Amino acid sequence: MTMHKKALVLTIIMGLMLTWSLASCNGNADGWGQDVAAFDADSVKKELTVSLTADSVSPTCTLRMNIIYSKADSLREANRQLISSGIIVPDYFSIGGGMSDIPLAVDSFIRRYTAEYQRDYRSLYEVDKDHLESYNIEYDVNTAVRQGRKGIVVYTAEARYCSGALHDTQTLVARNIDMDGKRMLTLDDVLVNGSEKMVTELIVKQLCEQYDAEDIKQLNEKSIFNGIDPYPSRNFMLEADGVTFIYNADEIATHDVGRILVKISYSDINPYLKVRV
Repeated sequence: MTMHKKALVLTIIMGLMLTWSLASCNGNADGWGQDVAAFDADSVKKELTVSLTADSVSPTCTLRMNIIYSKADSLREANRQLISSGIIVPDYFSIGGGMSDIPLAVDSFIRRYTAEYQRDYRSLYEVDKDHLESYNIEYDVNTAVRQGRKGIVVYTAEARYCSGALHDTQTLVARNIDMDGKRMLTLDDVLVNGSEKMVTELIVKQLCEQYDAEDIKQLNEKSIFNGIDPYPSRNFMLEADGVTFIYNADEIATHDVGRILVKISYSDINPYLKVRV
């Protein structure tokens, strides 16, 4: 075979390999995107400000809500579970049958929240008008969905609560939708029974790496799990490459440490999962 023919054959082979590689990559991307597509997301966006009194100058309560939900009939139960799982607080919908119609649920939440604000704060403000700013409230919730591991849609709610406190309260709540079972998964659904101790050890090990600590004692010195037994958070994400446990500010450490995210790769946590990846 001449050098020219060898070069031509090599070019063809490399072209075929590139085509197969791109097809494989696109296939994986399409596969990963199918779960989010099947979720068929829509959202309800609301913003409302109410005054505490009829005075020309009055404290106010402002709500800003961007709540994603599924339009798929098969996921109505998942919608009900989501809205009843603390993605917005107070969790008015955890008692009783809940609501699967998310736009109606958001309207119901706003009416009740603002009514309780006016009822509970008005009498306090009437005798404390020198501290008007203390009675101003802002509550923002923004939600998102993204692909988790295969078969899972990760739903997150990022909330900010601001009042007369010294600092805002910011929280991240994550929920995992099983697209095959059409329901929200809890930690008990994910972890093998009796594996909590081993998973906790993985979390402590990862925290030591993140915070340059040798052991739990040194983590305690950094205020992490100081006076608290370590535990796997029930607020978690089944992501594409691992399980991320979420600890919001003030949950397992002092406020200055902030939010703590601990990701454990599937290669490490797989032995303790009911469905291995």
